[in-house]
Amino acid sequence: MFTKKKMMLITLFMTTLILASCQETQKYDVITTLLPQYDMATYIAGDDLTVHNILPFGTSPHAFEITSNDRQMIETSSLFIYTSDTLENWVEDITFTNTTSLNLELELYVEHDDHEAHEEDHDDHDVHYWTNPETMKAMVFVILNHLIEIEPELASTFTLRAESYITQLDGYIDELHTFLEKYTSDDVHLYIAGHNAMADFGDYFNIEIISLFPDFIPDAELSSLDITTFISELYVHEVKAFFIEPLFDSEPLAAQTIKDTLEAQNQPTSFYELHQFHNMSADDFENNLSLFDIFEKNIEHIKLVVELNYGTR
Repeated sequence: MFTKKKMMLITLFMTTLILASCQETQKYDVITTLLPQYDMATYIAGDDLTVHNILPFGTSPHAFEITSNDRQMIETSSLFIYTSDTLENWVEDITFTNTTSLNLELELYVEHDDHEAHEEDHDDHDVHYWTNPETMKAMVFVILNHLIEIEPELASTFTLRAESYITQLDGYIDELHTFLEKYTSDDVHLYIAGHNAMADFGDYFNIEIISLFPDFIPDAELSSLDITTFISELYVHEVKAFFIEPLFDSEPLAAQTIKDTLEAQNQPTSFYELHQFHNMSADDFENNLSLFDIFEKNIEHIKLVVELNYGTR
């Protein structure tokens, strides 16, 4: 009796394993690796193509590790859109047979006839190119062209959606430009207790964004000297407000330390989130947050921090 029962349990276990292995991985037309291209592709594709972002919401792309399920989804898609060979260095292990692989960074540089200059400066370039609004707009058209290759008969529909996307993006860009024009006589410096991701964004709007982490990746080693130097910079320039980057489930420990230290020196300060457009939280995704919503919140916080540090104009 015991042996028969044991055999039944083994059979049930083996059956479960077989059924699990036989389940097909969800298939999508387009796979992306980062929020901006996911948002753009989803908007342009509408309900005509399926789009999936393999970067789990609430996860940093710098810490992402690809799974076998992710790999299968990529290899069975029609189009795989990724950020760069630097950020997604695991792409070299993917087999592309019937899938078009789109390296956005490479195609953007080729389109701007700057590929040679980019190659010469490859070791020092900022991997966060997508934070530049002009580059965002270029990304829309690159993605549009590749979606048209998948469904040529929907070219006009996709194009109209892409143009609508650009129009909305231009609205946010113009809003921030208009606000910052009031401060052209000031040498605007904004500080972020995070990694070096928004330099291109700042250059575009003619403001300098100074980061606590000098490196491009958020998990770079940080010394007590780095924090002390950053605090001294805020103290000397009488900074009343600075930024933090989205931390999702983590606590802003470094930012709180900076705030507490400055307040102990009789310099009240506060901090606000500045999004680098990497990813969003799972809750934000469930609430249908878009790249436009994130851009709008960034503008709101930039206005607030600039007015606190430089006065109202």
